[in-house]
Amino acid sequence: MGTLYIMGTPIGNLKDITFRAIEILSQVSLIASEDTRVTQKLLSRYDIKTKKVSFNKDNYSKKIPEILKHLQNGDIALTTDAGTPGISDPGYELARAAEGSGFPVVGIPGPSAVTNILSMCPFPTQSFLFTGFPPRKQSDLAKFLKEYAALNAAIVMFESPKRLRNLLDQLATLYPERTVFIGREMTKVHEETFHGSSADALTYFSDPKGEFTLVLSKPSIEMKHLDRTDIYALVQQLSKEGLGIREISREIVSLSGLKNTEAYKLVLDTLK
Repeated sequence: MGTLYIMGTPIGNLKDITFRAIEILSQVSLIASEDTRVTQKLLSRYDIKTKKVSFNKDNYSKKIPEILKHLQNGDIALTTDAGTPGISDPGYELARAAEGSGFPVVGIPGPSAVTNILSMCPFPTQSFLFTGFPPRKQSDLAKFLKEYAALNAAIVMFESPKRLRNLLDQLATLYPERTVFIGREMTKVHEETFHGSSADALTYFSDPKGEFTLVLSKPSIEMKHLDRTDIYALVQQLSKEGLGIREISREIVSLSGLKNTEAYKLVLDTLK
């Protein structure tokens, strides 16, 4: 019986790989890659000859049975184009299928754009929420961002250069008082970071190029210090931003420590 290894690989600089990862990639009988061409660059750098097969969002449902069959006779490594599988790709589907079929699933730690950007962040990130790529549609993006309006945590997002300015424009409108920390092309030759308001980021990134990871700072007021008057004001604010009673109640519960029934009654009373 084979083992499925979930492999962390470089997010840019090919030197950011562990000795253990190189050893396993050399020894497994098959590498399931998000893009075999991208993985081949890494394999060539370390003279690894292991056979590859593609495994991505377009073919994962067809590939899973094939990979499970292969696991009966040998070990397999799963790689993504950059970083750790299962974050913004269908890696979890394969991990779930392998685990459900009785195969061992082992994670091999490695680079991650999320932890890399948080380690450099110049504001508190003890609590954070990673959301992946925001929605593409304008209406969905606005709703998506409003859902986290009062969350007492930093928010980490990926974004493409084509949509970065639209995201920054929305953030500047919804959260003008909060700052953003942005990493562009992290670990690569043209790596750079930015810290400031979303409005200033719009000016700085006038013609975005490369890969972006963005962290939105926590709200300036921490909910644990709010009294009932502050909570009432927050309910009114969230209501004006279009959130429903249940959505507002969930936010109040997560931020204030109130029980579900208490928060729901408070919201109802406030919005009468």
